[in-house]
Amino acid sequence: MPRSAYERSKGVEIVTWREFPLGKGIALAILDEATAAGRQLKGQHLLDVLDEAAGLPPCKLTVADRPQRHRTRGGRLELKTYGYYRIAWESAPQRGTIRIYNLTAIRQQVLAPKVFLETLLHEWVHHYDFTGLQLDRSPHTSGFFARIRDLAETLGVGFVTPPKRDVAPTAMAADDVEIARPDALRPGGVPPPQWIRDQVLSLFGHRRS
Repeated sequence: MPRSAYERSKGVEIVTWREFPLGKGIALAILDEATAAGRQLKGQHLLDVLDEAAGLPPCKLTVADRPQRHRTRGGRLELKTYGYYRIAWESAPQRGTIRIYNLTAIRQQVLAPKVFLETLLHEWVHHYDFTGLQLDRSPHTSGFFARIRDLAETLGVGFVTPPKRDVAPTAMAADDVEIARPDALRPGGVPPPQWIRDQVLSLFGHRRS
């Protein structure tokens, strides 16, 4: 991962708006939804408001009514993915998509409303990084999480975000971003790039098999 992208991500702590996003009511309404269809409808409405207010290209949301992708070791949950962001890259980043799983990994219960909304904001900040900040990577830096908190506070839902943190939580898969380029399509399931493997190693302190 180019160091410039990491440093730029770390140094930006707020989202810059072209016009103020009038999405507080939509964000609060999302907290009242539990079905995948309802969350997808209202979640897409919020994304449309955010994209327009920030002057970004559209971002499509899919809420899958299925358990989170996960990995176990010795019968215990080791890693799970709440959702992921995918960007199609041609001459410039475009056609961003977000996918969120509506059921928990093991118990297959409906994802808690606050967790769903924070995941949605988390993935949209990846969209902002690529299409707004024009980064070629969107790492989980302290600045990245500051932008999530700033976004949540702008929407009046700061209570959904966790305490300040400098790295990705262990429960969130490190490879929640996929970049699709015409000359190098990365479908799901391929090994993550080296910089992600290095990040995982630094987080957990040992190599994964």
